[in-house]
Amino acid sequence: MDSILQSLTKLWNGFDALSSGRKASIVMVLFATLGVIALLIYLTLQVEYRVLFSNLSAEDAASIVEKLNDRKIPYQLTAGGTTVSVPEGQVNQLRLELAASGLPQGGGVGFEIFDQKTLGATEFEQQLNYRRALQGELARTINGLDEIQSSRVHIALPKESLFLDQQKKPTASVTIKLKSGKALRPAQIEGIVHLVASSIEGMNPADVMVVDSRGNILSAKQNDTRLSKLTAQQMDYQRNMEKELAARIQSMLENVVGQGRAVVRVTADLDFRIMEKTEETYDPEAQVVRSQQRNSELERAVGANADVTENPKKEKVDEIINYEINRVVSKTVMPVGETRKLSIAVLVDGKYRKNENNEEVYEALSRQEIESLEDLVRKSAGFDAQRGDQVVVTNMPFRKIEAEEAEGMSFQGTVETASPILKYLGVFALIGFMVLFVLRPLLKSVMNAAAAQPAAQRATAGVGAGMGAAEYARQAAEELRQEASRPLTETEIAREMARADARQFADILRNWIK
Repeated sequence: MDSILQSLTKLWNGFDALSSGRKASIVMVLFATLGVIALLIYLTLQVEYRVLFSNLSAEDAASIVEKLNDRKIPYQLTAGGTTVSVPEGQVNQLRLELAASGLPQGGGVGFEIFDQKTLGATEFEQQLNYRRALQGELARTINGLDEIQSSRVHIALPKESLFLDQQKKPTASVTIKLKSGKALRPAQIEGIVHLVASSIEGMNPADVMVVDSRGNILSAKQNDTRLSKLTAQQMDYQRNMEKELAARIQSMLENVVGQGRAVVRVTADLDFRIMEKTEETYDPEAQVVRSQQRNSELERAVGANADVTENPKKEKVDEIINYEINRVVSKTVMPVGETRKLSIAVLVDGKYRKNENNEEVYEALSRQEIESLEDLVRKSAGFDAQRGDQVVVTNMPFRKIEAEEAEGMSFQGTVETASPILKYLGVFALIGFMVLFVLRPLLKSVMNAAAAQPAAQRATAGVGAGMGAAEYARQAAEELRQEASRPLTETEIAREMARADARQFADILRNWIK
């Protein structure tokens, strides 16, 4: 305890021995350093908030905030009240608990409206609540798509009629608000249309209209888009066939030249015409008797005695034979999507070897190796020269960008994973820097001044007692050198003596001048 008090006293004496300007500088630097350290500690201990739910409706946001207030959990509202953020450590637990409570509901009401039974409700109110619940449930299902931010469903259910010919069909319309930079594919729009139509009894997909938030019609009549849908399916079939064939060829080549050292592109010309072929073949050599008819007439002569003679007088034979010729009728439906031509382009990397300077040097493949690769591509792709198929294999050096990008992505992932630790390490490193290179030099200078002050005071006191100026100057210099932590120059000794007692130092100078 006494050593601490002595150190503090020595520190205060050294600070008191400094000039007023230097005192002010030390105080300003000290307060600035302490302020920065306090700010860093405050920012480090600050609670980090993460998004609990975003793109909420006003009803869902109000319900979630009410739940958080009941549990006294701090939260933040951003993006106009549509995004709720909570402390990072409670995000997953709160999502599960709110999901168990049915939040968020996705805007609107669903079939939970019937959980609250109301006595005396009329049939009209029940029908209206059923329509609201059905619209809300469909909107929640549509909001589950990644591209959709919010949606609303409007259903028109006509009254039931006693006559079938007077019964009107139900219709529906869907309003969709897409997320920024997102778009729906035609297949997704068609899926929304069939989802709504299948959820309502008696509704046809043609009676569902899908509109975006800008008023653009996304759906169309089924009859009007039959040809366009067929064309889209044909393009998808062609694209998938090209991708599958290119992937098969590339996987085979990469086993030969190396991973990531081959690029394959395939263009297929397909025949999507629908053709039916009917043929009738007749074989005249293969005859079969179909029917036969024979008529025979015999006329005999009559003698004088009215006797019939044995020898006929006249004989007539008619014979009709019908033959059936062998006929073959064949009806053939030509396959749709038949390949008419294939064009395959292959780009492969060469070889790399190290030279005398240990640097990688590119070496192109030989002509024989390229021909071998072309033969492999032809065999794997089902090459047919009669169709006019083309295969081109080109050998060129690849730029090593993919490896650099992969390293950049891995480094980015490492930084994101270690960011919490890096934050605290950075704060402690900055605090240590300020302590070592700001506070420590200040304290050291103050302690040096405190160590030099007694020696200077004794030296000036000796002059007042009547000793010679030169003798006491030498004595003061010796004492200052012994108490100082490093060798002092004569200029520094004179400065310390003047700082200890300016009046006595002036007397010493005056005695020296005399």
